Amino acid sequence: MPRESRFRRVGALMRRASGVVMALPFLVLPAGAEEALPVRIVTAHTAPVLLHFELSGTIEAAEAVPAGFRNGGRLLALNAEVGDRVEAGAVLAEIDPTQAAAALRAAQAQDAAAEATLTQAEQALTRAAGLAARGFATQAALDAATEAALSARSARDQAHAARAKATQTLADCTLFAPVSGIVTARTAEPGQIVEAAQTVLTLARDGAREAVFYIPDFAALDRFQGRAVTLHPLGESGPERQATVTEIAPLVSSDGGTVRVKAELAPAPDLPPPGLGTTVVTAVDLSYGAAMALPWQALVSQGGKAAVWTLDAVKGVPGRGRVALTPVRVLRYTDHAVEIAEGLPEGALVVTRGAHLLYPGQLVQVQEGQE
Repeated sequence: MPRESRFRRVGALMRRASGVVMALPFLVLPAGAEEALPVRIVTAHTAPVLLHFELSGTIEAAEAVPAGFRNGGRLLALNAEVGDRVEAGAVLAEIDPTQAAAALRAAQAQDAAAEATLTQAEQALTRAAGLAARGFATQAALDAATEAALSARSARDQAHAARAKATQTLADCTLFAPVSGIVTARTAEPGQIVEAAQTVLTLARDGAREAVFYIPDFAALDRFQGRAVTLHPLGESGPERQATVTEIAPLVSSDGGTVRVKAELAPAPDLPPPGLGTTVVTAVDLSYGAAMALPWQALVSQGGKAAVWTLDAVKGVPGRGRVALTPVRVLRYTDHAVEIAEGLPEGALVVTRGAHLLYPGQLVQVQEGQE
């Protein structure tokens, strides 16, 4: 075949192929050519967040009074046991008074001697003043007698003070109950040498009672302050009591990582005071702001931070849309949900099941039955 004829035939084939290619853009693709991933969604709504606590604690005295001797010595007797009730002024314990009694006798002797010396000095001053008035004594002699009398009076006052101190020291060998209450601790035994101010007994003062709880540490712990709670005896039939949280410990316990919270019982003249050590329980709901609760399956990670997939519905196609990755801030995690504090508008459509299979802009089809 001549070369020119072959060129004309090839040109005709190329024009025919070009016509087919040019016609391709005008072909109509069938609907749904892009496969939509089936997912489940949930609508995000803002709701108040409540922290629910069920606490157990014990009843304690609002004031614990330590009792100890002002001076050290050998403990001779201890007249109270843990759990005993004592009245104010009752004898609780005694230490050996031998040294205190000897010191008191010496102080009494010194006081008597100082009193005698003062008497002699005052008599000498009287005589010197009489002689000076009649001209038989010099002014220097009168001044010396006056100085001696003043010194004797000062020595007498010091002896009086020493005697009073010795008397008090002997009296302090007996320990009296400073308040009425119940003995809650005994930290010494007869025969033991105790130091000055060392606690030998601890008394729970009659009157106010408080419940002591240990609760986990969390950011909103200070909201317990001033909160009214209702206390119920654990496993016992008894009246409920009202109390108010009065103290939150500033430090976390090193033993269990908890914080001590105290609630003072409200006065109830018609009810008997609860026994010390009684176990009580209470339930408290604390407001923790507002958040959107989502199933935990909705949460994904974006660069190490929390995010969710939100759905932008396609107009005119019910239940179908494209997804976008939206960063969020998590308020807290619970057993059944994740509570979102920021990042989502009210009523946002959030993908739950199937969220781990998505990429930005992917077409999805919402399955029947939202979560």
